Amino acid sequence: MNSIPDSLPDVAPAPGSVPEPHPALAAILDYLQHQLPGYPFQQRLDAPFVRELLDDFPDTDILEEIKNLRWYHDNRPLSGVKTPRIALRRWVARAARFRYR
Repeated sequence: MNSIPDSLPDVAPAPGSVPEPHPALAAILDYLQHQLPGYPFQQRLDAPFVRELLDDFPDTDILEEIKNLRWYHDNRPLSGVKTPRIALRRWVARAARFRYR
C-alpha cells in the first residue's frame, strides 16, 4: 500500500506573494474603463473578471474581441444590456467556440 507523504509540494503561491500579471491585463482594463461606451467599470470587479477571461480563454485575443463587440454594435455595445460583464463573457466565449469549428 502506498502511503501519502507527510508534506506535499506547494501548488499555490506563497502567502503574501503577488501573482505575475498577464501582459494584456492592463490594456484590457484601460480599454474597458476609457473606451467602451456604457461599460460600468469598477476596478475591484473588473480586474478579477478580466483575469478570469484571460485564464478561461487563453487562445483568444480578449482585447480584440471587446473591440469587435463595440463596433459590431455601432459603438453602442451595451445599450439596453442589464448585465454587461455577462454579455462580454458570452461574446468572448462565442468567439472562442467559433475559432475551433
